[in-house]
Amino acid sequence: MSSLRRIRKAARERRVELSDHALDEMDNDLLRLADIRAVLLGGALRKSAVDDPRGPRYVIRGGIDHDDVEVVCRFIESDILWVITVYVVGEVEDD
Repeated sequence: MSSLRRIRKAARERRVELSDHALDEMDNDLLRLADIRAVLLGGALRKSAVDDPRGPRYVIRGGIDHDDVEVVCRFIESDILWVITVYVVGEVEDD
């Protein structure tokens, strides 16, 4: 199974936990849990850091309202998706 499919499966099955840092960043950027879930379910895999000694880390980017949001995550305990941080990248350009 691809990394993105595995991430989406974990989000669909609500096997996602957020770090305190991710929760703080969500508050700072006025993001809701539903926003993070939407990015995980519909966003694109922007980066994979497979050489991280703590395990592969992924950056998923998706649009929320007029902003691009990135969610940085990794799997822990083999099936729990741990959200390390989230942040707003910038405004999405309308065509």
